[in-house]
Amino acid sequence: DQLATALRTRLQVKPHGSGDSTPTNCVTPVKCNTPRSGSPPSARKAGPRDTLRDSPSTPVATPKAKKSRPKDIDVLALLDTKTDDKPLINVAVVGHVDAGKSTLMGHLLCLLGHVTKKELHKNKTESQKLGKGSFAYAWVLDETGEERERGVTIDVAQTRFETNYKTVNLLDAPGHRDFVPNMISGAAQADVAILVVDSTQGGFEAGFDQGGQTREHVVLVRALGVQKLVVAINKMENVDWSKERFDFIKSELALFFKTVGFKTSEVIFVPVSGMEGDNLAEKSQTPQLTAWYKDQSSLVDIIDGLETPKRSYDKPFRLVITDVFKHPQLGLSVAGKVDSGFVIVGTPVVAMPAGDGTMVKSIIVNEKSVDYTVAGEQCVLVLGGIDQSKLHNGNVLCEPHSRVRTTLKFRARVLVFNIDVPITKGFPIDLHYQTVNEPAVISRLISLHSKATGEVIKSKPRCLSKNQVALIEIKCERAICLELFKDSKSLGRITCRYGGSTVAAGMVIEIT
Repeated sequence: DQLATALRTRLQVKPHGSGDSTPTNCVTPVKCNTPRSGSPPSARKAGPRDTLRDSPSTPVATPKAKKSRPKDIDVLALLDTKTDDKPLINVAVVGHVDAGKSTLMGHLLCLLGHVTKKELHKNKTESQKLGKGSFAYAWVLDETGEERERGVTIDVAQTRFETNYKTVNLLDAPGHRDFVPNMISGAAQADVAILVVDSTQGGFEAGFDQGGQTREHVVLVRALGVQKLVVAINKMENVDWSKERFDFIKSELALFFKTVGFKTSEVIFVPVSGMEGDNLAEKSQTPQLTAWYKDQSSLVDIIDGLETPKRSYDKPFRLVITDVFKHPQLGLSVAGKVDSGFVIVGTPVVAMPAGDGTMVKSIIVNEKSVDYTVAGEQCVLVLGGIDQSKLHNGNVLCEPHSRVRTTLKFRARVLVFNIDVPITKGFPIDLHYQTVNEPAVISRLISLHSKATGEVIKSKPRCLSKNQVALIEIKCERAICLELFKDSKSLGRITCRYGGSTVAAGMVIEIT
């Protein structure tokens, strides 16, 4: 007792229960997190707060100046005054499976400084181990094990880069006929398409003749609303940069483009070498090419000169979901392209066709957190208040008070392509719209129309054959999201496929 009294006197601590507060010269005790079970502290599992507290990389919260909420932003006013950003353009790269699309675009990204020497060296080393040394540049975009093993692009690879005058969202689409649905998904998000063509003897013919994907890809990008086409005639080093070969391929393609609906002014041809990187980022210095290529434009020069499409900023918000995933830090997220309007952090939205409500917690564009995003942008939205099972690829996010229309049945004016079997009532199809394909049937053949004037030339035809324009009724198995073509050119376009081939494409005229 005498020892305890002496210690209390020296430390200036009153006995427990005396009612006095802790002295100012004494350290306030910290509560111990020992579990109630009596087990030692070391046996307690670390929780999220412990990880946050102990992590040296976690920044300490500091008071911030008060600012307006993101929901209070006047986006349209900001867009009117914003002049520092480079115009954004979405570019899909399409073409036959062996045309060299991924190699060309991978080499371009290297030349523009978007791939480090270390990453390129790693690709070269690993590709040589598999006996595929020529695939080093392609592996910049083909990142999955299956793509690298098979040597073909399977899914749409997406990346972003900048030129002197443009910000480019690049969509590298697969060329193999087995992955045409994926190609459609990529091309549906594009403003412009780069068609890569193999210039070698037999290479061009394999892609362009029946069975090759060059023709179908051109038909599809046109049907999906692409108005501008850049034709990169690739592997020119293998034909000694021959002007005769370039002119031959150009003339063959030009005739075909006219039948599809591309005007001469909407198509640009450029000779390139994806493997050697010639005439990609800078004008070629190869004497065999400069001797006759008087235009002197590189691929990047052509991209810089492309007109940026007009965006529908003032229309209702629409975003077609291309991916649903759980972000390790941020939680439930969806990726997609904003088709029209804009969205701000904190905005309530609904996922159609189900109509489930959710909230936009945060927005990521080009791996940066932003307060809002607008039409034309590829983005990631972090959502709250909704289960992941409620969201699917092809769902459309929109405003609760201005929802996209949903339907099981609609009418469309379509152009029938080169088909082997006539289309009749009840004809089964795979209906492609935006990033989704759904099983459907052509339930009615309503009328045939003139290709020149659009006038009705026959009502209730018994069947449809190639190159005919017709008004048809399509019935789906599940509800889908559509808009009339006059209201939304992207959400109002549809493509019909059957037996692995594209049989028709057109625009939505009436939703029933």
